[in-house]
Amino acid sequence: MKEIRLTRGFLSKPLNSVLILLSITVLIEAVSWSIGYDIKSYKMQRAGGFLHYTGLLFRSMVIPELFTITITIGLVNQFHKWLTITAVQNNWRSIGRYQLRFLPVLLVAFGLFNPATQTVRFLLDQFPNYSLKNYWEGYIIHTFTWSTYFKYLFPVLLIGYIAINVSLLSDYLKQRREAQEAAEAEAAKAAQDALALSATFLPKPITPSPYLSYLKGKNQLGELDFPVNDVYYFTIEERFYYAELAKGRYLISKTLNELETELDPTQFFRIKRDYIVNRQAVLNYAYWENGKYIVRLNTPEGHDIIVPRARMHEFREWLQNNQRPYTNTDSLAQSLTSSF
Repeated sequence: MKEIRLTRGFLSKPLNSVLILLSITVLIEAVSWSIGYDIKSYKMQRAGGFLHYTGLLFRSMVIPELFTITITIGLVNQFHKWLTITAVQNNWRSIGRYQLRFLPVLLVAFGLFNPATQTVRFLLDQFPNYSLKNYWEGYIIHTFTWSTYFKYLFPVLLIGYIAINVSLLSDYLKQRREAQEAAEAEAAKAAQDALALSATFLPKPITPSPYLSYLKGKNQLGELDFPVNDVYYFTIEERFYYAELAKGRYLISKTLNELETELDPTQFFRIKRDYIVNRQAVLNYAYWENGKYIVRLNTPEGHDIIVPRARMHEFREWLQNNQRPYTNTDSLAQSLTSSF
C-alpha cells in the first residue's frame, strides 16, 4: 500500500469526541485516585458522596470540555478540507510531515474553543443567578491569559493528535481490509475461471504421427504410461525431469532437450530453459516487471512461469501462428542461452 486515502470517517463523527473525552477523564481520575487517594476521598465526602461527586465532575469538567474537544477535532477535520489533504504516503517521513502540519492549528485552537467552553461552564456554575458582568469578567476576560492557555495546551495537543492518529489508523485498516477483500474476490474469480477452463482441458486425440505419443513416468505410488497430450508441462528440478499431469507429478527418463525434438512443435513449446508447456495448458499471460512476463497455466492448483521479454515475443508468435519460430535445434538453444 503506497498511500493512505484519508476519508476522515473518525473525525467526522461527533460521538468519537465524546469517547475520547470520557477516556481521558477516566484516565485522569484513575491516576488521581492512585496517587492521591486520601485527597480524592475527602473531595468526594465534601461533595456529598459518589453520585454528587460524579455529577459535579460532569458539570465542571466533562460537559464544558466536551465543547473544547468537539471544536478542536472539528477544526482539524476542516483543516483537511481547506488544504485538500486527501492522502498521505505510507512511510514514516510522510506521516511525520502530515502530522506536523496540524501543529499550528492546535496551537491557535484555544482562541476558538475557549469562549464556547467558558460560556457553558458559566451557565452550569451560576445557574440560575446569571450576571453579564460576572460572565464577561470572570469567564471570558479572566480566562484569556497565558496561564490558562498553557493549562490547555498539553491536553489540546494530546486530544488533537489522538484524534489524528486514530483517524489515520482507521483509514489505513479500512483500506487494507478493502484491498484484501478485493484480492480475495479476484483470486476466487480466477480460481473459478481456472476450474472452468481445466474442465475443458481434453487430451488431444492420438493419431499416427512421427512425434512422441506416450511416456512412462513414476512417483512414490508407482508407474504410469500416459499420453503426452495429458501433460500440462515438463520441467527440471535438481537435475531430475518431471511431467505435470492432472493425476500428479511423475518422474520421467527423458531430458527436456530430447523432449523438445520428439514432441509435436505445434502442441508443445519450450518457453524457458527449464520448461516445456502444452498449448492447451496456457491460461493467459501478462506483463510482470523489469521487462518480464508471467504466463499462467490452468493446472488444478494454478502455476505461474516468469518469462523474459525476448522469449515472450517468440511464445506469442507460436500461440498466434500455431508453429514454432525455430526449426533448428541449434538456433533454439542459442536463443535460450542469450535469453537466460
